[in-house]
Amino acid sequence: MKKLISYFTVFVMVVLGTSCTDQLRIDERQTSFDVNYFSYSRYQLTTAIVDVAKNYGSSIKEESTQQCDLYFLDCYSGDQIAGFYTNVPSDWSFLGSNPYNKQFRTLAALTTLAKNEENMATVAAANILKCVVGAYLTEKYGDIPFTEAAMGREGNLFPKFDSQKEVYETMFDLLDEAISILSDGSSTGIPADHDVLFAGDKTKWLKFANSLKFRLMVHSYEAFKSEGRDLASEMQAIASGNKYMSSVDDNASLDFSGSIESESWYLQTNWGTGNEFTEQKPTKYLIDHLVALDDPRLYVLFAPALTPLSDKAEAVTEEVKINGYTYSINYDPASNYDAEDLVSQGRNLDGSIITVPYVNDAMWFGAPNPINLDNQYAGTGLPGGNGFYDNRRITGLSTLISETTNNSLRAVMMESSEMMFLLAEARQRGWISAGSVEDYYNEGIKLSFERWQIVDGTKPESHIGSDEIIEDFDAYCAKAGVALDGTNDLEKIALQKWFALLLVDHTEAFTDILRTGRPSFVIPVAQSFSIYDFPQRYVYPLNESSNNKENYDAAVTSIGGKDIASAKMWIRK
Repeated sequence: MKKLISYFTVFVMVVLGTSCTDQLRIDERQTSFDVNYFSYSRYQLTTAIVDVAKNYGSSIKEESTQQCDLYFLDCYSGDQIAGFYTNVPSDWSFLGSNPYNKQFRTLAALTTLAKNEENMATVAAANILKCVVGAYLTEKYGDIPFTEAAMGREGNLFPKFDSQKEVYETMFDLLDEAISILSDGSSTGIPADHDVLFAGDKTKWLKFANSLKFRLMVHSYEAFKSEGRDLASEMQAIASGNKYMSSVDDNASLDFSGSIESESWYLQTNWGTGNEFTEQKPTKYLIDHLVALDDPRLYVLFAPALTPLSDKAEAVTEEVKINGYTYSINYDPASNYDAEDLVSQGRNLDGSIITVPYVNDAMWFGAPNPINLDNQYAGTGLPGGNGFYDNRRITGLSTLISETTNNSLRAVMMESSEMMFLLAEARQRGWISAGSVEDYYNEGIKLSFERWQIVDGTKPESHIGSDEIIEDFDAYCAKAGVALDGTNDLEKIALQKWFALLLVDHTEAFTDILRTGRPSFVIPVAQSFSIYDFPQRYVYPLNESSNNKENYDAAVTSIGGKDIASAKMWIRK
């Protein structure tokens, strides 16, 4: 089992000063850093894996990304979508940390130590992890410091911004080096007792490298093609080589020990106020799609509305068990409320304003609008709720998602289901000739079910009263709304990939929506709640415009001269 274990890394920030006393302190701190930080690569390997995986996976609780890819709306926040377009952070964000003084710095130390030890397989692992971070940054910001990142020890305090094309080319080179090393049976490194991702299994690291490269080639295919480089042959080599993620065991993800808050699932309720759990409400658009397909993930990931408006004449409480978890449903007579309490304003799938009446006795009912979500349908302050951080009229997250640890609750960097959808898209677009679109697509759905521990078997008439969720995988794939039939197949692939990334990898979901415009309703609906166009990128942090202005200005020039969320980076042009 891959565990997100406890770890300790000595970390010292070197702050520039002017006085002799300050310089002595800097020298003292640097000496301490050298002694403690530069020891053996195996220690840095553990730290690097945890720091990259945990931060990348934390996108499931990032309000701005969630709202812009239209999975969730926060009950207390009002319309936070506009803030995502206009917010200027003080520093770089790798979902909760600055990668330039954390992940990149650790990876630089890891690479140096591993090369000195001639543990080249560990160098390969560092290359892969550096590409996870680098890809996140360039696909969110555009041009970024990459080749000169974390070179402060060599005296480069003002790194250049590599063009996005250069970043991709560098990542391809890093991954090719990793693939070559990991394919060499004599390469050493990646000790099992310090590799908390794959327990020293170089074959799985190789699959991760190939899958990550394939992801990045799909993302950048059109941009490179427009400049004369066709990535099809490289993609075909990976697809036909079969050394990519193809099972749940191949997933690049860690589970949590659950012993303390920092080692527990992101949305757990054991520490703090529990707001991160109760404030997260799935949107109407997500729930309606899942309900229409009777998708089994609905019953694993979500709880029914706990205090629905009801046609019942009196308040009634009912105990309902789903997937082994019991929920108390408190039916609240709609007759106790005024007519305006029973409706809310929302949007249809093209973003037009509509009135959304509450469906009385609804078990699954998604939020129609991010504005004053806690007030909708008289949902504020209901008994048993979490104040204005909750609205029990709306479907919420399941009890499973509230746990500190569970094998399904993971810090994810990439999973096999995503790889299958990437292969399906590439095959559909004619970029590869290996395999069939339908086989890749169906396998992606099945791997998504499997990672949530949905059982393949005879589906019951109802999942109410269930101890586990059972679905006939083949029957689901054959449904009219799911099966590929040659019409709008790319939309279906995108929708199922969107489902598969739910609570798994919202970063990739957001990137995919920007890249493809699919699912096609997301952008029109999301931007209908804002005065801005859908964001194309994150704006650069203030620290760069203040402290690295010459290189910052050059980067801004490459995106049209304005550092704004609507500017299109190289891969979007």
